[in-house]
Amino acid sequence: MLEGISLIDDKNEVVDSAEGMSQEFNKFFSSFFTKETSGEVPKADWLYKDNDNGLRDIEITKKIVSEKLDRLRDNKAAGSDDLLSRFLNAIKQEIVCPLVILFKKVLSEEAVPVDWKEANVVPIFN
Repeated sequence: MLEGISLIDDKNEVVDSAEGMSQEFNKFFSSFFTKETSGEVPKADWLYKDNDNGLRDIEITKKIVSEKLDRLRDNKAAGSDDLLSRFLNAIKQEIVCPLVILFKKVLSEEAVPVDWKEANVVPIFN
């Protein structure tokens, strides 16, 4: 039992064990997040109807991608993809062209890969 700390669950019962509190916090915080399916994404209304080019007028070049990779800080932790920025900077010359091709394809097809639509969002309690 944690001294002086307790919670009330949805049945109005006192929860004073660490495990019980953990479960209650988990129920509370998980209610803020939803698991969305990777199926059909609803169509969005166009905000700029006078421009029928959509995202196709965005220019993506080797120089732009290379500059963005240069801005990655080597002392930062890896992201959800487990790739360190130090690693990405080390292989920058090899990945710039494939990244440009990939980004241009996404923009021209106006669709992103299914993997990019899925995320595992986990609350981190301080």
